[in-house]
Amino acid sequence: MGTTSFLCLSLVFTWGVSGEVADNFNNCKNSFFRSTPVSGLNIPIVPTEQNTDGLPNFEKCLSAYNVAPLAHICQRGENVYYFATLYDRGRRIPLYSAYEVDIKGTEPGRGRNTFYQEPQLVHSSLPRNQMDVKSCKNEIKKYNNYTGCKESFPQYRQLNKIMQSQAVDGDFVGYDRGHLNPAGHHSNEDYSSATTVFTNVAPQNGQMNNGKWNEYEKWVRKYGKDKGCDKMYAVVGVVPSDLNGDGKWLKRAKENAVNVPSHYWSAYCCTNSKDEPILSGGAICPNLDITNNSKVEYYDSVGELEKELQKLKLGNNFKIFARFVAK
Repeated sequence: MGTTSFLCLSLVFTWGVSGEVADNFNNCKNSFFRSTPVSGLNIPIVPTEQNTDGLPNFEKCLSAYNVAPLAHICQRGENVYYFATLYDRGRRIPLYSAYEVDIKGTEPGRGRNTFYQEPQLVHSSLPRNQMDVKSCKNEIKKYNNYTGCKESFPQYRQLNKIMQSQAVDGDFVGYDRGHLNPAGHHSNEDYSSATTVFTNVAPQNGQMNNGKWNEYEKWVRKYGKDKGCDKMYAVVGVVPSDLNGDGKWLKRAKENAVNVPSHYWSAYCCTNSKDEPILSGGAICPNLDITNNSKVEYYDSVGELEKELQKLKLGNNFKIFARFVAK
């Protein structure tokens, strides 16, 4: 308790968005259709264990020591939860983000230029606010001083702790920072800026990101408006490239650091003014083979999309909108 109180009283420059890291989505389940999270995801876990030989006080000092491989993150502003993300600590990428598309706003937001970190992925007692690297390192320094974590050990140094728990800006060499929940699906500037956090982006082929996938994201929002949707829910995710072998990874000192997804996928469903389900669909796009990156495969129902994602080994019972039944 003392550590938490000490850190929360510190004054730092942070973004006014909180990233609550938990074991479930109970606090932000409204980001999902019918408040029902994705189910049936079944992929091999990538270990996050670190070598503790000779490290003093490693239970408190190691970044994300003895935590669950998957982190449930609820992004929120002052009075409302924005979206939900399932983050893979071992692969250092989000597996999916779930949110409600703003189909009624007139001008989509653009987010911010700087991508922020998630302090609670480093230590659970750090502040919940999204932070730039400098502010996050400052909080880790205070934590280290307060708990006696000596930075003479490389594993306890500030940047090393951040890099152990999540991706950082320098990882994305040769790839874009591909949003799962795109800033352009939200008119509110605070919300759109909240999407610019490393737990909501994965390595994405630039040709795909700026080309056909960008066109698809714009199409989804317009399609929901044109079809008379009152509310539109989306889940956007990736397929880790190691599901069919060693996969492709961005390296740090020749070690696997950030998984490069083999595919990006997106699903949507919407309801009318009576809260009745009226349509669903989605898309898949390959991310590795540049010769195919211009091809986005559209699906007219979420059921068809789920079958394809099951073939890509996300799980034989993988369900995105478990309670969706179109009238």
